Order: sequence, then structure tokens, then C-alpha cells
Amino acid sequence: MQGLSDVFTRVGRTIQARPGLTLLVALVLVGGALVGAMQIQSVTGAESFVGDDPTLDQFSESFDRGTIATLVRGDVTNPGAVRAIDRYDRRLSSVDHVERVVSPADRVREAYGYVPDSQAQIERVLDDESTAVVQVVLEPGLSQPETRPLYEKATDARDWAAFPGGVTVTVTGNAAFSAQLNELISQSTSQLLSLAVGLMIVALFFLFRGVRLRLLPIVAVFTGVVWTFGAIGFAGVPNSTLTSAVFPILIGLGIDYSVQFHERYEEELEDAPPRTALPRAMGGIGPPVLVAMLAAALGFGATWLSSVGTPAFVWFAQTSIFGVVLTFLAGILVLLPLLTLYVRWKGDDDASGAGDGAGAQGAAAAVDDGPGGATPGPSSRPPAMGPHPAPAADASAQDPASDEVGRLGRVLGRTTRLVASRPLVVLALATLLMLGGFHVASDLGTMADTEEFFPQDLPAYVDLQQFRSATGGGASTQFDVLVSGDALRQPETLRWLARFQGIAEGRDLVSTVQSPATLVQQYNDGTIPQTTAGVERVLERVPTAQRQRVYADGYAHVVVDGERRMNNQELLDFLDSVETSIAMSRPPPRVDAELTGTAAIATPSIVQQIEGRNLTTALGIAFVFGALLLYYRRPLRAVAPLIPMVFVVGWQNLYMAALSIPISPLGAGLGAMSVGIGAEYTIIVMERYFEERERDVSRLDAMETAGARVGKAISVSGMTTVFGFSALTLSPFPVLADFGYLTVGVILLTLVAALVTLPPTLVVLGRLGDAVDRWDPSTLPLPT
Repeated sequence: MQGLSDVFTRVGRTIQARPGLTLLVALVLVGGALVGAMQIQSVTGAESFVGDDPTLDQFSESFDRGTIATLVRGDVTNPGAVRAIDRYDRRLSSVDHVERVVSPADRVREAYGYVPDSQAQIERVLDDESTAVVQVVLEPGLSQPETRPLYEKATDARDWAAFPGGVTVTVTGNAAFSAQLNELISQSTSQLLSLAVGLMIVALFFLFRGVRLRLLPIVAVFTGVVWTFGAIGFAGVPNSTLTSAVFPILIGLGIDYSVQFHERYEEELEDAPPRTALPRAMGGIGPPVLVAMLAAALGFGATWLSSVGTPAFVWFAQTSIFGVVLTFLAGILVLLPLLTLYVRWKGDDDASGAGDGAGAQGAAAAVDDGPGGATPGPSSRPPAMGPHPAPAADASAQDPASDEVGRLGRVLGRTTRLVASRPLVVLALATLLMLGGFHVASDLGTMADTEEFFPQDLPAYVDLQQFRSATGGGASTQFDVLVSGDALRQPETLRWLARFQGIAEGRDLVSTVQSPATLVQQYNDGTIPQTTAGVERVLERVPTAQRQRVYADGYAHVVVDGERRMNNQELLDFLDSVETSIAMSRPPPRVDAELTGTAAIATPSIVQQIEGRNLTTALGIAFVFGALLLYYRRPLRAVAPLIPMVFVVGWQNLYMAALSIPISPLGAGLGAMSVGIGAEYTIIVMERYFEERERDVSRLDAMETAGARVGKAISVSGMTTVFGFSALTLSPFPVLADFGYLTVGVILLTLVAALVTLPPTLVVLGRLGDAVDRWDPSTLPLPT
């Protein structure tokens, strides 16, 4: 598209004329990004998978009292231990946002008015136990950032209380878990970022030998990552377990964009002065790299659109879109002006001319021993897209078997010619493997339990499991029903609640049901009063803390306990049973009951995302096709780069089955992402193919030249991207590590698809296009 090429040419002229001012703009943006990055907050656990829900918000404000559970083990009836518990109790009771503390010391003080020195007296109240639990009940409606400091105050109070030797005290619960998980996410993000940068340095150092300032793309990409942190901070996008996976991906993709600009500029400097080399380079390489970036952004956009209502997926997609756009801009605003200043510092004579050092360095930028197409990425971009004539138009470039393309280039050229000469066989085999992948998709495991996402040896999680085991809490999971209406204390409503309890407890997976009816019956000899006044008299006898658990601000709370270790299908069946029980019990008029709570919403959202992965992939394909159609304005050219990506969508299921990689919510969006990311490789091959076809060479010769000239280029570029993605495999979070192995495999599959299935696809589509061109409607017989 000549207009777009002209825009990038003007950008190149501007940067060439004012490199210092361009860098100053980039530096100002870095300063602003640092301000934005300071505003980033973290959301952890199942809460990150729960979107805006008025019922959940009301439940949280009225009844969702978080707890800090403290497990005391040892000789807990020792007077010294009980006094320490008492000190711990009193210290935390005075902390803001703590509603009350329930501890064994309460019962001892209630019995004696103080903590006696006699262990025998204490044992008459507490029994001879080796375990005690202190429950710190928090105010309802607290956010994660508000509860995390309370965990730190609890650990400080534990140390201050001075428990005697032989007594171990473990502070656990959701607040403790959230605090430790938040710290681990921050550490993991920085470690993955550092690891990805380190791997990219290794990749650039070894794969791009001979090019000057070969590590400079790292500077540009790191600047883009800093801008991304600032953007999500200003946009209010939190950091979460899934969001931390974005940054290694951005480094892998951003390096590719910067290397494309870098290498094309080096190529133009071989036979043009810097004043014209940069505008020519930008005019030639800018449009296709922009299309590649937009394709990747649209792939992430499909994930965003298909997961609206589930924040973690939306945050992942938003951060990814910010990242690909900003790393693309960093390649322009940081890398190119730095290269320009370096060329000026070296002197014009050193930067131009075929026989000088810069020209030799530009020629040596190839990974093998050939210029033009042998360089990774931009040197292989079609010169037809820019104003500069093709450097590969000489005789040697027309011969893909020449020594200039190197051994790897010759092998790839012959391979693409071979597969292009047998299009039906190759495409049939690719289709068969794709269908096999779709067939095994239903047998793949899933990772939908949020407790499987984080390290199982996380101290807070280990403590939580120990607490569950010690207190018997490991047998059930609590779910909540919010009841609203204007007749919640009337006998008719309480009788309905008792009816609901009887129906629900008779169903599979439901353990017990606790409701206002349970509490009223407990304090009224097992019966429900006949009048509202009678109900009010009973509730007056109920302790305030117990009454607040079931009634608050015109709402009632029902607790449904289910078996703890339910698999995904059992959990969905359980939730369906509860909702069915509500309907079967027939709530009275003007009374509504809705299942709510984080546990009841998060897992169905995750399962829905996993089950909807085909829709996400289809959206990604549709978005990228639309972008390519706008760019090429030819349906066959727009669809050709996507056919290999459809093959990859099926093949990745075989890869996952072979390595036993489960489908996670993050991996569910990989189909759309791989279409956007992998389309770059197929576009590069296709563009070079059509460039050769415009020189009136045969399809097979054009395909061989394209494979020889750009096959090696995209292979090196793809391997560089793999280096960045592979950092994820070392994440401490299982969900991220599995995603890392999956992305590495998918990138490799996209390279195979681009080099093996695109050539026969182009041949078949070319023949189809010829048939359409030859078709003459006037030859059709007229109706009689």
C-alpha cells in the first residue's frame, strides 16, 4: 500500500533529521511510564477471575467476612500458652478492620474472669487438646489491598505475644495467602522479565553475528516494556498471575519488530547514504511490520472480546495489546535514532558504499553467509512494498542454489519447491493431522481449579492445607446464597428456607445447609414461630455475632457446604444442584435467592473460557483476515497466510496430548494469539513469493527463491522469539510453565506451517485464481 509506505518514509526522514529530539521524546515517555507503574496493584487468587457482579458486590458488603486463621499447636492448655493467646487476641482486637477475634482464651476468661495459673482449671474448659484455633474475623467488604496489611499485623502480634517454647503458631487464611501470592507474583514477574532479557541477549549474540550494535534491540524492547508497565498503571489494569506471563511474550515479539527495523536499515546503508537509507528502510519495512503487529494485537483482541466478564483474561489481553503496540513504537523511537546517531558518530563514509566497513558489516549480518534474505527478517521483506528497488534483483539473487543464500537457504529452497510441486499430497497430510488434533482435543486435560495455578509448595498454601487438616475443614467447601426481599423474617420465608435445606441436603455433593431458619430453630426448640413477632423475639436471644452472619441490611445469608475436592464437572453439577433446589423449594413472592460468592463464580468462568476456546480462535482468525483484506484488498492473498495457521490450531492439540499439557484458561486463548503471531511468518514468505512472480518466473521457481531467501530469515526470527517465550517454562506458577511449553511448541509449529504448508497453499490458490480469471460468463448457455 503506497500511501502507508509514504507515511513510514516521512517518519524515517523525521528521525534522520532529529534523532536527538526523538530520543528525548522517548525519554520523557519513560519518565511518565515510571509514574504510571507505581500505580499498579495486584489481584490474586480466584478474585481475579470474578468480574463485576451486583449480587456478589452486595454479598461482599454484607456478609463476606474474611478471616485470618491462626493455628496453635503444642501444649495449648499450658497457662503460658493461653496467656500468649490472650495477648494475641487483645492485640488484634484493637486493629482497624478487625471485627472480632474468637479464641480459646475467650472461653477461659468467660469461665474464670481471668487466665488462671492452674493447667487443670484450664483443661476443664478447653479439654486436654494439642491444637487450638484463633479466628480473626475481618469487617465485610474489604478488598485484597486492605486485607494484606492485616496479615502482616497478625504476624507481628504473634511475635509480640511471646508464645512459650514447644508451641508453634501458624498464621494462615485468605489474607495470608493473598499477601504471599502477591509477593510471589511480583518476584515472578521481575524474574521472568530478567530471564527473558538474558535469553534474548544470548540469542542476539549468537544468531546475529557481524551486525553492529547487535544488542541494541534489547534496549528498545526493554523501553517498550517500561512503557507497557506505565500504560497498564494509568489504565488501572492490575498485575495478576496471568498478566505476569505477558512480558516474556512481549520481549519475544518486540525483539522481532526491532530486529526487522535494524536489519533493513543496515541493508539500505550498504548502497545508500544515511540521509536516504533510513527513509528507504522505513518505507520498505514499516508497512509489513505494522501489519504483523496489528495481527498480533488483533489475536489478543479476540481473547479480550471472548472473555469479557472475566477480569484475569481481559487484563492479560489488554496488557498484551499495550505491549505489542508500545514495543513496536519503541523500535521506531528508540532503536532507529540510536542507530542514526551511531552512524553519524562513525562518519558518513564509514556508513555507505559497498566496499567500506559498514557495507561489509551489513553483508555480514546474515546468520549464514548470504546477504538479502539471509538476514533475519527485514532484509527479506519485499522491496516492492517500499520505494527502494529490490537488492535481490541481481543475477545471483535469482538463483536460490547460489552460495550466497548459504547451505540452510538452499535446503529450505529445495524443500519449499518439493512441497509446492506436490500440493494435494502435502495439504491432505496436513489436513489429516489437523483433524486428528481436533479429534484428541476432547481428551485433553484441563486446569480450571485456581488452586492448581500457583506453586503447591507455597508456604501460605501449605499452611492453609495444614489448617484444613487440623480443623477438619478439608472435607467441605463453603458456597453462599444471597436472599433479598422485604419479608425475610416472616415465618413463611423461614419455612421456605427450611424446605430448601431439606431438598438441597438430599442431593449429591451437598453436605449441609445453614440458614436463618437453622438459627431460629436452634434457639426455639427446633421449631419456627407462627408469627413475625415470635421470630423477632427469638432473634433477640441470638448473640449479635451469630445474627450478623445470617441477617444484614435487608439481606439474608445461606451457607451451603459441598465436598472440598470436587473436580470441575462435580463442581458444576453441585452448583446446578443448589440452583435447582432453590427453584424446587419455591421461594415466596417478593423473595429472591441467588447463588453467589467467589468460589461459585470463578470456576464456572474459567471453565467457560476453556470450553469457548474454539470461539476465541475463530474470532482471532476473523479479525486477522479482516485486517489482511483491508491491507491487500484481494481475498485470496488475505486468506492464504491464515490457512497454515488453521493447520497449527489442530496440530497444537497433538503437541499438547504428546506432552500431557492440560488446557488452562491462558492456553485457551493461544489459538487466537498464534494466528496473530504466526501470520507474520506466512506473510513474509507470501510477499517474497509474489515479488518473484511479478518477475514472470514460474510458481515453483518463485517458491524456491522465496524459501531460500526468506525461509532462513523467518527461521532465525522465529527461534529468537522462542528464546523469549521459553522464559515462561521456568515460572514457579504451573499455569505459566505449561503455557511456556505450549507457546514454544506452537511457534515452532507455525514455522513448519509457513515453510511446508504455505507453498502448496499458494500454488493451489494460484491455480484457482487462474481458473477464475479464465472463466467467461458469456460462454454459459442461455436459458430457454
